[in-house]
Amino acid sequence: MRPGMTKSVASKLRRIGGFSLIEVLITLLVFSVGLLGYASLQNRAQKAQLEVYQRIYALNLVDYMVDQIRSIPAAQGCFGLSGNEVGTGFSGSYSCSSYGTAETQAQVVDAVNEWSDLLKGSNEVADSKNVGGLLNARGCIVYDDVNETYTVSVVWQGLVETVAPASNCGEASYGGSSSKLRRAVSYVLRPPVLDS
Repeated sequence: MRPGMTKSVASKLRRIGGFSLIEVLITLLVFSVGLLGYASLQNRAQKAQLEVYQRIYALNLVDYMVDQIRSIPAAQGCFGLSGNEVGTGFSGSYSCSSYGTAETQAQVVDAVNEWSDLLKGSNEVADSKNVGGLLNARGCIVYDDVNETYTVSVVWQGLVETVAPASNCGEASYGGSSSKLRRAVSYVLRPPVLDS
């Protein structure tokens, strides 16, 4: 006890003098739980960011094909893929021998095959493998001759399960009949009718 201190003041100082081992352990436990929560939040944020990136990329691919359909009006009938899906899983080369001239048919074939390559990620290559674009992307173009419209769709595989989209494109390719990993964006185009 220091000179001039009373016994009660000295005993109070001893009681508040430091942390006990239990207090330190509890503090470490609370800090660890907080760090685990933060790591989980970061993981979810990265998945959400990738999902947003993929949706924007898919919208750009849909816009690309819609622009191609609009830019070649003389051979628009060639764009109806008749239920074929291009992109991942499509190993051939698209062809069209009707609608328009041989030149416009060649333009359509080039546009559809280019779109198929973009869906496969050919715009970015590493070690001679396509790594750009979407995960398992497929594209569909459905022509409705009654309404004279095209429905251009891009589907891809998401990272977390959600409700399956209404589009039929890629229906059996992403997790069976439930398709809970399938993502889709679509655009309905009604091109102008050109009289010859």
